[in-house]
Amino acid sequence: MREQRDLSGIVQPGRGIGSRLMAERAVLERLQELSGFPLVPGTLNVRLPAPVERGPSWRYVTAGEIAPDWEARTGQSGYFLADVKVADRYRGVAFQAVEPGEHGYPPDQVELFCETHLRTALGLADGDPVAIRLR
Repeated sequence: MREQRDLSGIVQPGRGIGSRLMAERAVLERLQELSGFPLVPGTLNVRLPAPVERGPSWRYVTAGEIAPDWEARTGQSGYFLADVKVADRYRGVAFQAVEPGEHGYPPDQVELFCETHLRTALGLADGDPVAIRLR
């Protein structure tokens, strides 16, 4: 399978779960360790034109690597992560959750952690396009 380098898509509404969970200092610190740079609490949901084709740039992290009770709190057993550049200027991490069961995470959606609040910095609203590239 060839790795998909362009993850550009359309901003989708979120449920506010990411910012709530990242409000916990230990969680934010752990996610910053995984990303390698400071993160703004919250995530940006992006729907892609096709399912993600993961390759060697993606890594897997179990829920337990974030917090011992993370799977129980989120219903997600782990995450595929990839370093990205958003709008050719902001460092970020794209991720896809692994949710057990028949109604799992959409294969054509990624969420982004970023060093800046993307909706503010780029003036994004639901339905807007956003450029994302693997780093």
